[in-house]
Amino acid sequence: MKRFLFFAYREWAINIFNRISNDEDEFLLITNKNSCTKNLITTINPDIIFFYGWSWIVPNSIIDNYTCLCIHPSPLPKYRGGSPLHNQIIAGEKNSAMTIFKMDYTLDTGPIYYQESFSLDGYLDTILSNMELIGYKGTLKFIFDYKNNSVVFKEQDHKRATIYKRRTPKESEIIPNDFYIFDAKYFFNKVRMLQSPYPECYIHCKTGKLILKEVAYE
Repeated sequence: MKRFLFFAYREWAINIFNRISNDEDEFLLITNKNSCTKNLITTINPDIIFFYGWSWIVPNSIIDNYTCLCIHPSPLPKYRGGSPLHNQIIAGEKNSAMTIFKMDYTLDTGPIYYQESFSLDGYLDTILSNMELIGYKGTLKFIFDYKNNSVVFKEQDHKRATIYKRRTPKESEIIPNDFYIFDAKYFFNKVRMLQSPYPECYIHCKTGKLILKEVAYE
């Protein structure tokens, strides 16, 4: 029997695991970042490790000794790096993709197994739901192919790569000068991409913060 270990802590990523895991001995979920250690993984001895919605660097000692897969919500090699979903929406992208790739020593550069597009329309809860479904389909396909020795990876075209930094909570703020710089669609995109569990969009007012949860533009 194969053993598949998932490291995940975001809700959409845990939901993918819950859809997949039909056998407690075959599938194992870890949500605590402090448990991502070589000693623990050696004890579990998984065949494949999935890092889904995982925000921390995976030690090279783990990548060296196990096949590690990551899922990234962008059409890699574009939008490598942190906050890929938010960076695409604020840039005005209409569509993205869920990409499953084999991890190597640099961020989001490994060979790709699976990539399927999804729409960036709507608010974040709708987008995350779409991501979850496509991530589930891709993961299920990988497990089937792995068990049948038919997994194929394709190298990324590194010349086409774009890299973005992780967004900070401070970038959720709208300041008065922004209204002279950006159009209405920019603010619409900013509000809809910043929903819980991410730091929500806000404006500092005289008596506190005005939290923007839903807006429209013409």
